[in-house]
Amino acid sequence: MHEPSAVNPDVAHIQRIDAIPRILSAVAQITGMRFCAVARVTDTRWTACAVLDESGFGLVPGDELELETTLCNEVRQHHMPVAFDRASTHPVYSQHHTPRIYGLESYISVPIFRRTGDFFGTLCAIDSRPAEVEDLAVVKSLQLFAEMIGLQLELVDDLDAARARLRDADFRQELLGETERDIRNIFQPIVTSLYLLRTSPTLSDEDRVLVEQMEACSLQLTDLLHRQLDVTVERIEERLAGVHT
Repeated sequence: MHEPSAVNPDVAHIQRIDAIPRILSAVAQITGMRFCAVARVTDTRWTACAVLDESGFGLVPGDELELETTLCNEVRQHHMPVAFDRASTHPVYSQHHTPRIYGLESYISVPIFRRTGDFFGTLCAIDSRPAEVEDLAVVKSLQLFAEMIGLQLELVDDLDAARARLRDADFRQELLGETERDIRNIFQPIVTSLYLLRTSPTLSDEDRVLVEQMEACSLQLTDLLHRQLDVTVERIEERLAGVHT
């Protein structure tokens, strides 16, 4: 494990997303696993950006792992989820170095992409105990959360760009209108996907309850973003009014 020498901008980026703690809590509930994280993964580094650790694994945001020791590096390479319930009896991962190095029995990791399609990192969970994470409903649930994280990364970027040009009144109004449309466009496919998953006849009652909770969370996030946008508009107008008086 390595500690960073300076503040990592990717860590700061993720820390600005208010929904991350709730997403990690939901991942822990869905998987039954005690360590969940959002990681930035490049071709040279693995960095923890947000962590929920109830297992004593010891990582905190900003900490790094040797990239080659992580399965997230494989996710970065092939852009596909990796999940196993019990490494000790798995035909592939019983022989893999990562479970041996970190004492893992169960593992799941899904890729996080930016809206542009660029790979950012992973949403992952690990445990020294077995867990049922190879189930398709579990994998799809984490993929939906990863999609939400990727899209909110872009919202953070958009807000930074807007802040740099606040004094341009025409641009400000245009950007606020675009942001409102982006909020609708971002969450509509997620809510639709959750609805289709919830109404699937193959979904268990227990998983259906979790999907319903995720659906409610998505709607709450949409309302929260709209309310925050309204507050932001008011504050912008107040500041600009103060500047021009």
